[in-house]
Amino acid sequence: MKTKPLAFSAAAMVLLLDQVTKFVSRNYLLDGIPKDVLGNFFRITLRYNYGAAFSISWGGPIFLSVFTALACFFLVKYMLTVTDKKLMFWLGIILGGAVGNLVDRIAMGKVTDFIDIGLTGWRWPTFNVADIAICIGGIAVFFLFKGTKRLEVPTKEMENE
Repeated sequence: MKTKPLAFSAAAMVLLLDQVTKFVSRNYLLDGIPKDVLGNFFRITLRYNYGAAFSISWGGPIFLSVFTALACFFLVKYMLTVTDKKLMFWLGIILGGAVGNLVDRIAMGKVTDFIDIGLTGWRWPTFNVADIAICIGGIAVFFLFKGTKRLEVPTKEMENE
């Protein structure tokens, strides 16, 4: 399979999985009422995020929608120039997650979250499949770039050698 179709297929799969799980959560869970999956550690709890990551109030839903749409545009533009298959795949995963949350913001003005993990006295902020894709994709891209050689900017000392 060619690089670009693989990446965009990965994005489509993340988007589909994200939207299906959010649809099920919205239709079968009561807002804020946790359902234990693995005891108190892993629960599903329907919540809505009106802000950015971790519900941080940052610019409002219109700003966040425009910001995310622009980020997706530039990500796709960059993806069209990339030839590395691993990098393309992980960028596709990130794109699918970003579009998944963007769809929620445009359709509802908020993002549906439902994955709830933690211990009795401490809980991680509730999140969704799109958030997982963005985080794992970002970590993978970081490690892919970490392993590449950096271009050195020529200095005067180098010119004299």
